[in-house]
Amino acid sequence: MKRSRLILLIFMVTVSLVLAAAGAASAATSNSALWCPNVAPDSTAQFGTLRMYESAAGSIKDGDWVTISLPSYVELQQFRIKSTALIAISSVTINVDENGFTVSSVPGEVYAFGQEAPLKAGELNVAVLSKASFNLIVKKAWDPLTTSSLTAVVIWDQVYVKPVTPEDLESSDIKATLDAPSTAGFTSGTVTVGKLLTAGGSTITAAVPTSITDIGGAIADITLKEDVAGALKVNAADFPQGNTAKLILSPGFTWDAVTLIPQGGFTSSSVDYAVYTERNGCSALYLKIVSPAPADRPGQLVVKASVEANEPFTTARDVKVTYSGTNPGVGGERIAEVTVAKYLVSGLTVAAKSSLDAVAGRLNQQIGNFTVAEGMPGDLPAGRLVSLTLPEGAKWNRLPTVTREAGNGTLTEPPSTRDDGRTLVYAVSQAGTTRTVFCFKNATVDLAVYVPDELKVTVKGPGIEESVTVANVQAPLTLSAGGGTVRVGLQEQPVGQVTIQENLVGALRARDAAGNRAVLKLTLPSGTRFSKKPAVEVTAGDLELDTSEVKLEDDDRTLTIPVKLSSATPVEKPVPSEEGTTASGETASTGEETTTETVYEQVGSTITVKDIFLTLDRTVPVGDLTLEVSGSALSETESLFSSSLNKLTCLPAQCATPAPVAIRAEAVFTIGSNKYRVGNEEKEMDVAPYVKNGRTYAPVRYLAYAAGLGEDQIFWDGRARTVTLLAGKRVIQFKVGEKAYLLNGVAISIDAAPEIVNGRVMLPYRFVAQALGLKAEWDAATRQVIIR
Repeated sequence: MKRSRLILLIFMVTVSLVLAAAGAASAATSNSALWCPNVAPDSTAQFGTLRMYESAAGSIKDGDWVTISLPSYVELQQFRIKSTALIAISSVTINVDENGFTVSSVPGEVYAFGQEAPLKAGELNVAVLSKASFNLIVKKAWDPLTTSSLTAVVIWDQVYVKPVTPEDLESSDIKATLDAPSTAGFTSGTVTVGKLLTAGGSTITAAVPTSITDIGGAIADITLKEDVAGALKVNAADFPQGNTAKLILSPGFTWDAVTLIPQGGFTSSSVDYAVYTERNGCSALYLKIVSPAPADRPGQLVVKASVEANEPFTTARDVKVTYSGTNPGVGGERIAEVTVAKYLVSGLTVAAKSSLDAVAGRLNQQIGNFTVAEGMPGDLPAGRLVSLTLPEGAKWNRLPTVTREAGNGTLTEPPSTRDDGRTLVYAVSQAGTTRTVFCFKNATVDLAVYVPDELKVTVKGPGIEESVTVANVQAPLTLSAGGGTVRVGLQEQPVGQVTIQENLVGALRARDAAGNRAVLKLTLPSGTRFSKKPAVEVTAGDLELDTSEVKLEDDDRTLTIPVKLSSATPVEKPVPSEEGTTASGETASTGEETTTETVYEQVGSTITVKDIFLTLDRTVPVGDLTLEVSGSALSETESLFSSSLNKLTCLPAQCATPAPVAIRAEAVFTIGSNKYRVGNEEKEMDVAPYVKNGRTYAPVRYLAYAAGLGEDQIFWDGRARTVTLLAGKRVIQFKVGEKAYLLNGVAISIDAAPEIVNGRVMLPYRFVAQALGLKAEWDAATRQVIIR
């Protein structure tokens, strides 16, 4: 019957997984263009932004990919990719040329065609295949239960359209083709991202963007060209309502002074303008076409203008102009968009270009690149200082390489060093006449074991004190303790085992900087010592310890563990589920079956320290008892930082209220006698102590009586064959036949099992006394056990 139920359960779970996978495969993306501009042959242009929206969360999975191709007469030069929700990428720029491509997420790296580059490490990659196609490849682990949908957009900043004639084309539509495997969460198909004008239209371009402030200023010259003469139809009779041709400014800006310079087939009397406010509040420059260009000379118009900011902005932004209209020579709404100015805000800004992974306790760890940028020219005056400060537990190793991404300001190099290597100070040797952006890159740092998880550089300068994250720091080890309760003034008190998990392969090194055997040290607080040497073993992985040299030092406060050989092979460890499920898929709290797929992570080896007994003197404070883990096996930077920064801690026990000096009267048991004495009072029991295999066995119940426990504190479970003692804050349980007992839920190993004689549970007296926190002695001359 059980076998049938198991087979049925496996069948149901399998069907559920298959249906889930099928659902994921059938769901797909919705692909569209956010706008569709007109572009002319033999020109550099922008295409309409391509948007891919995952219509059902969980459709996109690890390994899915899609090829995005443009027509053969189009060459990619620069495009950007953004994504949100499932994979969050603010913006990554991809530049393409004859030699391959670059991505702004990995500065300085040039990738060959077909090579994968990370847009976001471990989540989304791009591989440019040619000047007309690229792949998007998903690397993020699949979560079928996710509620986050992927939204990805491709922004075609700069594409070159080759010379082409109508006879060469099947359609004037410029289509992006998406091609994905049938099993992928992407939808194959085509999306029109532009219209190719081969029979007459118009386009606009802009010169290099200018810089403006809250008082406004001149913008880049805008050039409007007819592709064929007469493309822009006369609209004077119904101006401005009919056959419109307009240049619309970004929100927050208004056209100010405007000068039209007619060229080609246009004359000063051919074109006029007026400024109006659109329904959405944007300022629009309407062009009035009074007379068409002659048949042999297409019209061209240069717009020289200045703009005003409607109100001061607190953040920098691009000022853009959108070309739209109902005139047949324009072709529709948002036909083209150009950037004509950069709105600058005074003040320095700091931004991360990348953030890398680092390991605590290691030398020469690479950190990400970051920028310090002027909002306006002169924000960094000559002679002023800029400092870069690392948090406590970090010091600069290889100094950053400083480059300029914009402007002409300069910093003095090398910088001066302060705060014991934590701070670099640069002086501005020359103020920039144009807005300057400094990039600090390729730096490394030395890290203590105790350092923030997010490593940040704090930048201080004129009017700024701001931090930027440059690395995510991983601790070399994770410590966990079984716990327990100990009391001041008692000896040989058991606590749970301590587990030391390497978070990465090789986290514990075998040799220090001098080539000597490296050691791991476990140190107890003052007033606490190990009652005996604990057992130490590697329970997972290929780390090797010199167990013969494990020893107690520092008056038995420190357990020293030599490392013989560092780990070299990763171990797969189940990642705990957020829903509280175990690796088998069973819900820990309810036992209900789930179909949650077990996720594993790769870690290093595991060390287990067990059979820990502690002795506390009366100077130990009540509260957490902290175990410190340090040593040359853990840290490469012991000589660079204080010992307080080069250790990890865990809590193996709680120290309870101090034990009284005199707990109870002395109790004496005699081998072979049914009588025992507590203080001056003699009492009887129904079984006598005896010696077996060199051990003196006594009845657990009468040992408990002697310790002051009453009947209501001693419980016998005949079915489970257990005896439970309630001694203050101690809950102790012995089970017949098992060589371990439970102390407050923690298993403590013993080398003899309880047994039943004449209806009484018998156990070597030393283990009962130990569990109760008492001191036991053996008097060989009188063959008596004395418990105090």
